[in-house]
Amino acid sequence: MKLLQKKNILITLAAAFVLILIGTFLDFQISSLVVNQDSLYGKFFLLFGQFPVMLCGFAASAMLWKSLPEEGTEKIIFQVLSAGGILGGLIGVKEVLENASGFMKIVFILIELLIGAAMFWFVYQYCDTSSPRRLRRTALFILFTVLVTTAVVVLVKIPWGRPRYRSIVAINDLKYQPWYVIGKSARDMFEGVLDHDEFKSFPSGHTASATYILTLITLKNVIPMLKGQERALTIAGFVWIVLTAIARIVSGAHFLTDVTFGFLITFLIMWGIGSYLKINRKKKN
Repeated sequence: MKLLQKKNILITLAAAFVLILIGTFLDFQISSLVVNQDSLYGKFFLLFGQFPVMLCGFAASAMLWKSLPEEGTEKIIFQVLSAGGILGGLIGVKEVLENASGFMKIVFILIELLIGAAMFWFVYQYCDTSSPRRLRRTALFILFTVLVTTAVVVLVKIPWGRPRYRSIVAINDLKYQPWYVIGKSARDMFEGVLDHDEFKSFPSGHTASATYILTLITLKNVIPMLKGQERALTIAGFVWIVLTAIARIVSGAHFLTDVTFGFLITFLIMWGIGSYLKINRKKKN
């Protein structure tokens, strides 16, 4: 996976650092210029920005199921992990359940489930089974990136207590809080006035989830027809991440630094887990 090579890691980190630097001084001003809470673009990515969770879960599940050991405890472990991939992937419909309504909620959920099922079928049908260990390693890379990142984002959001832009402009006495200020004093002050979710601006969970899509680049290691497509997969992945990140700013849910750190958390965890699992290791039968 070329994205996790030293040169590309440094470029990515440098770009993230520049965005954080800009956001540190201009977060509020940038949001003031672009926020449009009625934007259909923002609403679309509210519903579907986290859809990569389902794609990752279903793809990993397919690889694990295809490469199950013949017997023993190891087989049971991978069966459980495969089932966990499906169940975890279903989190991808969470935003549709919470924010869509009526008949369209059913339509959106069915669309997501059909695409997720298609992903499972595609990976299961076309993955190379000549190296079961490689299949499992790729699946574990995807699953643990999603699992660890989700835990980290949740654990950071709660104590950080950063209010969202939309709440700051709606409530007169609620002040802007820079990303580097940690504390729940503002949340405690507006207890009963604003939902606690309005103090979970930092970091952006949607952007962190959108970044999971980069783990799917590793499918080119186990699906022969995707060999040579890493560049296209990388570009498509970053397009989805950028569109999701901008949409979250446009909707007033996050600042530039929120979305940048959301991306950065997933990227660094992906890098660490990929290195530990030696995701770029050459294929061995």
